[in-house]
Amino acid sequence: MNADETQEIISVFREGLKSKNVLFLAPIDVAVGRIVYFYISDLLQNYPQQKVIWLCLKNPMKKVLETFQEYKYYIDSQRIIFIDVLTPGKEQYNHVLYFSSPSDHTKIASHIAQLFDKFPGSLLIIDSMTVLGNDNIQIVESFINFVCTKVSEKKGSIISILGKDTLKTESEAIIKSFFEIIVELTSIGEIHAELGMKTLDARFHVEDGKLCFEYIQKKLKRGRLKILIVDDEPDISDLLQLSLSNQPYDFVVAYNGQQAIEATLKERPDLILLDIMMPDMDGYEVVERLKQSTTSSNIPVIMISAKTAVEDKVRGMELGIDDYISKPFDKREVNARIRMVMRRYGWMEED
Repeated sequence: MNADETQEIISVFREGLKSKNVLFLAPIDVAVGRIVYFYISDLLQNYPQQKVIWLCLKNPMKKVLETFQEYKYYIDSQRIIFIDVLTPGKEQYNHVLYFSSPSDHTKIASHIAQLFDKFPGSLLIIDSMTVLGNDNIQIVESFINFVCTKVSEKKGSIISILGKDTLKTESEAIIKSFFEIIVELTSIGEIHAELGMKTLDARFHVEDGKLCFEYIQKKLKRGRLKILIVDDEPDISDLLQLSLSNQPYDFVVAYNGQQAIEATLKERPDLILLDIMMPDMDGYEVVERLKQSTTSSNIPVIMISAKTAVEDKVRGMELGIDDYISKPFDKREVNARIRMVMRRYGWMEED
């Protein structure tokens, strides 16, 4: 991963979210917590006066602090004030405020108001809007409205997490309406956010225990192209590579639809040469799946197939492919169509 690109994205993220009410929206199977914990640790390191008020609806204080340690994120725990649920037999601490259950909205609201009076400008973490949203939505709406108003009066901000599609559509819409920025995460490690005048589209993954980022939108540069060839017949991919070996192309090969999707997300090719008839999923389904991902939706696709009926070509065009070549093909035609399509995307061969 490019360390400079990671630092640039982190900086954009930090400045874009600072002092805003932010909701992290992610499928239930995505570890969105790692992003939030990372953001909090980064914020505390870069803003020495920042205080954090952490409302524990999902995880108790002890688990939160253990998670920071697990992720190896340094924090000054003295700058985090916890509002935690009090369960029978639980050890109590003088510096922690307690409530009886996530439905104890009155007590929670009172604690939040008290802390923001004492620490104006703080950041409130509500660790699970999903837990909160399971209560009566009218009560939840009144609670969120009170909290947002109080936090705004005291020049503070809020960050929370919501599991995508875990609540009723109406409940999710109401909760989202209270937040200025929605940060959307996907199950394949993509992150999208509208940060004022900027749009952040990035991918993230963990490398050597560290969170790494890269931009999704890949800018075509002058030089060699990376081309993914997808065909279940090895002879075809070998023939294409051999016939185009004197061109400024580097090749990646996949032999079925699933491999094609995985290779696209991993390798981020500049162009895909895609067969239609394959055993696990046909080329049309591959295109449909790729168009659903921000990472791959803008990668040009040329279909190469023995299916020559007009209906087959039209179907591909309707899905958003860029060109169509019939088998058997001539290497000169393949090369000409590659260059024609890629020039539309701004590519120019090195002199």
